[in-house]
Amino acid sequence: MNSNKILILNGPGLADLSNCNEIGHDNLTLDIVQEKCSETCKILGLEMDFRQKDDEAELLRVLIDDIDSFDAFIINPVGHSHSSSINQDMYSSAINKISGQNKPVIEVHIENIFRQGKKNHKPLQALGSSVGFVSGLGMYSYVLAINAVNKQLNNN
Repeated sequence: MNSNKILILNGPGLADLSNCNEIGHDNLTLDIVQEKCSETCKILGLEMDFRQKDDEAELLRVLIDDIDSFDAFIINPVGHSHSSSINQDMYSSAINKISGQNKPVIEVHIENIFRQGKKNHKPLQALGSSVGFVSGLGMYSYVLAINAVNKQLNNN
């Protein structure tokens, strides 16, 4: 039996999650998130590749270069959601190419990016794509996204 492969891609700033401690996600680290994702994928029979990229151009390059290597994508662009330097056209192009192949794509955020007082936070969903979105559940944003991706893959 071939298992489905998912890429969980984390953007700039996620290597250090100490800022999440201020919003109620005490002692959360990227290693803890990765461990929980791995545990969830194992239960569901999914193969997982978990990566973190601090360079925006490299993150976009991974999306473009690895489109054919994975059945689904979960992306936490973290720094991108409040960065004015993101190349929205390149991001949209990569996401549209993935969703054009009927591959599930879900954008996740650890914190609620719509919380009052957050500046310049917004989802980076590509226009015209079928990207899902999960925000504000800590590491469980990833768990929910993995379960949703699994359901989508099993329905196709």
